[in-house]
Amino acid sequence: MNKLLIALTILGLCAAANFKCTAEMKSAKACTMEFMPVCGVKMAEKGSSKYSSIKATYANKCNACATEGVEFYAVGSCEQYPKNATFCHPEAHLDLACTRELFPTCGLFDDSITCSKGPCGSSFSNKCMACINEHVSYFLAGFCKNQEQYQQ
Repeated sequence: MNKLLIALTILGLCAAANFKCTAEMKSAKACTMEFMPVCGVKMAEKGSSKYSSIKATYANKCNACATEGVEFYAVGSCEQYPKNATFCHPEAHLDLACTRELFPTCGLFDDSITCSKGPCGSSFSNKCMACINEHVSYFLAGFCKNQEQYQQ
């Protein structure tokens, strides 16, 4: 039973697209030279929003998290994501409620959801509704329309 629980926990962690920097990662004094690019995301200085488009590419997760202000990272360079992408904080899916305003967003799913053509997306009524879906990694403004929207 314990082995099954551990396996399911590991599987759940592997499916996550955005990873939160731990206190240990943030306090790293030195990082390895491995090149496994990540897109480090900083939160806006005002408040602790669950959404951010402040991002930069780092050589690896250690370099990203050791940089002041970086809260979490997404696998791959920032150039792999649309320029206007806003990333969901890894803990955004823990919110219990969202407001009901209509600000359409196109939520793009992480690698745990596969589609036959390009990235998978689904329309949501607002950014909160997109990010409480634990499979949404980032979102774009407006309803999901076509493949070109994902490449902006």
